[in-house]
Amino acid sequence: MRAGFLRRRASAPPIEAGSAPAAARALVVHAAAAFLGAFLLFEVQLAGAKAILPRFGGSPAVWTTCMLFYQALLLAGYLYAHALTRRLVPRVQAGVHVVFLALALGSLPLAWEGEPAGETEPVLAILALLARSVALPAFLLSASSPLLQHWAALGRDSGAPGLYRLYAWSNAGSLAGLLGYPLVVEPRLSTAAQASAWSLAFAVYALLCVSCAWRAWRTPAGPVPAPEPETRAPDSPTAGRRLTWLALSATGSTLLLAATNQMCQEVAVVPLLWVLPLALYLGSFLLCFASERAYSRAVCLPLLVFALAVMAQATALGARAGVVFGVGVNSFGLFVCCVFCHGELAARRPAARYSTGYYTHLAVGGLLGGVFVNLLAPLLFRGYDEICVGLLACGALAALFALKDPSHRRARRGPFDPVVAPLLVVALLIAVLLGKRVLARARPELTELRDFHGTLRIEELAAPEGPGTVRYLTHGGTRHGQQFRDPARRTTPTTYFGHPSGVGKLLDELASGPPLRVGVIGLGAGVLAAYGRPGDVYRFYELSPLVIRVARDEFTFLGDSPAEIEVVAGDARLSLEREPDQRFDVLVLDAFSSGAIPVHLLTREAFALYRRHLAEGGVLALHLTNRHLDLARVVQAVARDSGERALAIESEADELHGLLAARWILLGSNAELLDRPRLRQAGVDLDPGAALARAWSDDYSNLLEVLR
Repeated sequence: MRAGFLRRRASAPPIEAGSAPAAARALVVHAAAAFLGAFLLFEVQLAGAKAILPRFGGSPAVWTTCMLFYQALLLAGYLYAHALTRRLVPRVQAGVHVVFLALALGSLPLAWEGEPAGETEPVLAILALLARSVALPAFLLSASSPLLQHWAALGRDSGAPGLYRLYAWSNAGSLAGLLGYPLVVEPRLSTAAQASAWSLAFAVYALLCVSCAWRAWRTPAGPVPAPEPETRAPDSPTAGRRLTWLALSATGSTLLLAATNQMCQEVAVVPLLWVLPLALYLGSFLLCFASERAYSRAVCLPLLVFALAVMAQATALGARAGVVFGVGVNSFGLFVCCVFCHGELAARRPAARYSTGYYTHLAVGGLLGGVFVNLLAPLLFRGYDEICVGLLACGALAALFALKDPSHRRARRGPFDPVVAPLLVVALLIAVLLGKRVLARARPELTELRDFHGTLRIEELAAPEGPGTVRYLTHGGTRHGQQFRDPARRTTPTTYFGHPSGVGKLLDELASGPPLRVGVIGLGAGVLAAYGRPGDVYRFYELSPLVIRVARDEFTFLGDSPAEIEVVAGDARLSLEREPDQRFDVLVLDAFSSGAIPVHLLTREAFALYRRHLAEGGVLALHLTNRHLDLARVVQAVARDSGERALAIESEADELHGLLAARWILLGSNAELLDRPRLRQAGVDLDPGAALARAWSDDYSNLLEVLR
């Protein structure tokens, strides 16, 4: 009895024999459930990442950590589906899953609860917050594809290739959820409305799953089969085949996350840019699993040789690649590499009865790639060198498959094959590139450091004019400070903060008055401390502990300043919310010049918090230099709603004096100060007509509307 309860029959009879239309309708329901489940999984992934992003400073690493969480949850869901289908008869499978669906419905609506705890490692804090908020519904969504495919196969030919198209439908749902969120959902629905709509859609998904479960419930259990012999079934996947599944899946996952980091941090620095790599990754899955004829190794391998070569070049150039070349090359290369990995995976898929184990291996491989990029790479590398490892692995696998030719899709031609030889050469070049990048860290004039919030490069070069050297601080692809090392010029404010800049003119205008209390959100190299006078207080808020250490150890602006310097570690908004009123004469926001735009610092609620901490007549100075986003429109909308005045001041680059082109907006109600000649002549009042129709809030934001 116990064996009959635990084991299903290997090949159950059709539950609706002779009714092809009914079977087709049932397959449509399974496909709809798979599509909607994948759609909802990506919607909640994106909505959750947006909801918790403000609590961790808007770093792109928040997204890759969320990806790690969902990769782990996907593995858990696949293991659950595998155990359910291998250990229980269909009727019990259906009953267990319906119970879990009921529990998940009871946990709704969604609520992103909890705050990062003190000194907790950000990765662990994000994983814990997501687990508390969404684990059970997302876990069941993760199990959808393999479980529904198994139920659809009951009573059918276990080798029917059409059943694998449910996996393509699942990936289509993932792609729809990914693209639909930034283009449709985020611009139109508040965070609360998103949670309500998602909860309602999950209820629809649960009804579809119950319908599929009812069909599985009606499947006859059949007699208990005789014990299987010790020998492996002829079509059972071998250990080598399973390892190949893991390697291909891990390589694709590694390249996805590494390319996302590469583009967000060093090339395009557009906050929503991670949507593009993930869309290409999912699109390759959809293409390769939709049809057996979609992937051709003979076509893909020559493209792969070219893709690996140009991606290696873009990686070597880093931020110097520029937006068009860097984003285009990395996107093209990622798609070709993923088509290769997922095409080879599709070509190696087993019979349908082994599908849950197959998908489990794919999930394990995906998780291994996420663990490597998120947990191991920061320990092994000081830069984003994991992309070189991913390219090297992809090239090595391609060369190996071409040499062994296990799929017999073309004749072997030996080690001097016109495709294999270039693959080996490119793999060698990538290995050399990785070695050069690692060895370059040993140069005495360059230091590269890395933490959760990104990479920091400290480089010392000869001054463009005059004696001595200049020390530069670069975060990703954005310069965040520089200092002349010559004692005569060491205290000169540089980069975006020189005397011609908006903040420079403001502080120079106030320098003849009483001591100032200045707040600065964003430390960088601490350049603004150069304006400090005896009696002044400069209070810096900085998210990254690494930046604080670098500003104190590698630059002297903080130590040289005669002002009293205070540095507060942690997210600025959370810190300001906990603090009593600071009564700042000037509050500087310098957190928007790189790709990781902390949206939570630009909402109505955030500006209300800033006003609470400003003294009467105080001015808010916002640094909005950004090549890709017109954030002035956001500030204009806030100024329009509050009745404040917004004065824009732009300054030119002057490399000889260490100055970069800068755009500042001075926001406040102190008309007497903003009308002083020094400021009036340098700036122009912003036109309220160019403001966003709707100011951003903690419940609503839309970065697409401020893209240049």
